[in-house]
Amino acid sequence: MTDQSCIRGKRIGRVKKRNSVLIRSLLEAKLSYREIARIAKCSHGSVHAELVAYKKEKDAAEKSKLAEFQDSLKSESQNQPIDELQKMNLPEETVRKVEQQLESAAKEKVADIQGQYYETYD
Repeated sequence: MTDQSCIRGKRIGRVKKRNSVLIRSLLEAKLSYREIARIAKCSHGSVHAELVAYKKEKDAAEKSKLAEFQDSLKSESQNQPIDELQKMNLPEETVRKVEQQLESAAKEKVADIQGQYYETYD
């Protein structure tokens, strides 16, 4: 087994008794640590430990989504539509408008992944 709390297939330490699913749902409902601890029949320290674990998992998932999105952007050349427009001898103003639309669409996509507004300072 690859679990760090296991040696030669033997579990070391106490078995975790807290109900992670219940605690996480109550945390999302914005209840206090004490209320959650009373409902889930565990200590408020266990509630905090579950919150820390939940945030860590959520951050890891967010980072993987962002990495996938960045990889997809690298695989697709972002300047390809702009190059095509310039080859078609369109006015410079039209090319700039299309470029701005593409940038705003990319920013919105990143904001959807991160769950917040994303601003670049170029």
